[in-house]
Amino acid sequence: MKLSVISPTYNESENVGLLIAALEQTLQGMDYEIVISDDDSPDLTWAHVEEIAKRNPRVRALRRTSNHGLGASVVDGFSLARGEVMACIDADLQHDPGILPKMLEEFDQGADLVVATRYMPGGGTTNWNPFRRFASWIATQMARLLLGVPLLDPMSGYFMLRQKDFLRVRNELDGQGFKILLEIVAHMAPRSLREVPYTFRPRVAGQSKLSAKVIVAYLRQLWWLYAGRRGRPHVAAGVDHASKAHASK
Repeated sequence: MKLSVISPTYNESENVGLLIAALEQTLQGMDYEIVISDDDSPDLTWAHVEEIAKRNPRVRALRRTSNHGLGASVVDGFSLARGEVMACIDADLQHDPGILPKMLEEFDQGADLVVATRYMPGGGTTNWNPFRRFASWIATQMARLLLGVPLLDPMSGYFMLRQKDFLRVRNELDGQGFKILLEIVAHMAPRSLREVPYTFRPRVAGQSKLSAKVIVAYLRQLWWLYAGRRGRPHVAAGVDHASKAHASK
């Protein structure tokens, strides 16, 4: 089963080489590819990836010169991917690449969608102040209440799904929201949705993309999905929570 790992980037030249190295180590012996979907970063993240691709043909750079945005970047990366299963992971090293094999195993057990979560035994966050913890809790509760999303961590940007399921809902995705996972779950209505714990780590380099503009975009996305959900029958997804943390924790 080939795995495509997609990472949306903007000004991540200091981190992207470290991410690719970590993925190469984690995925040794597996059939995989790495697609860096970059929003034409001024710091030339895309050019750095192109240099890495010269020594590793499993690495590809997608330089996006229009329709910038996190959700659209993920959609374009998924559309370019060649793997049977596709994963989305941030490039800032806050998402632990070490749990990818565990996430992939869940598909052998019947999963349709696998989400890495901070909010179950074995998962967690590091160096978050009380305000950020509270803000994350509020955003999570809003998603669960308004969308009926049966996830412990609907705000996660670290997830995995089959290519055929993405292609089935691709034309329904707006791609303009901050959390593309919410859109995918809302349209895909997975029958078996699994969560795997991980610890959200501090950013290694660069600046966080979280801002007031991003928060407003999330609220707009949530309302748009809620309004759309009210207009069609709701299909609940089954959720199975993986109970064991990955050995690298």
